[in-house]
This record gives sequence, structure tokens and C-alpha cells, in this order.
Amino acid sequence: MNYFCRPLGACLLVFLLCACTHQAWYEGFKTGAENECNKQPPGAREDCLKRVNRESYDRYEKERGARP
Repeated sequence: MNYFCRPLGACLLVFLLCACTHQAWYEGFKTGAENECNKQPPGAREDCLKRVNRESYDRYEKERGARP
């Protein structure tokens, strides 16, 4: 019985880590873009921040899955 649980547990762990990793990348890129905007002069900063994607990761995934 233990021989079947280990591979199944390992697969589940890899799946969960991949999901967390994608979300971490998404949030990291979003934060990086905001940080770059904060380096801009005051007038350009606001324009830059308006262009930064502010949607949540869940919404991003939903919209990404709906695309053909």
C-alpha cells in the first residue's frame, strides 16, 4: 500500500508547487512593474501605474483559460 501512496503524494506535491509558482511569478512581475513606475517622475508615474495590470491572479487565470 505504501508503494502507491508515495508516488501519488509526490505528484500532488509537484502539482501544488507548480500552481503556487505560477501565482508567485504573476505577482512578482506585477510588483516589479509597479516598482519601475515608482522610479518615474511624478507625472509619468501616475500614467505608468494606470497601465500596470492590477487584476487578481484568479481573474487572470479565468480570462486566460477562456481564450481560444
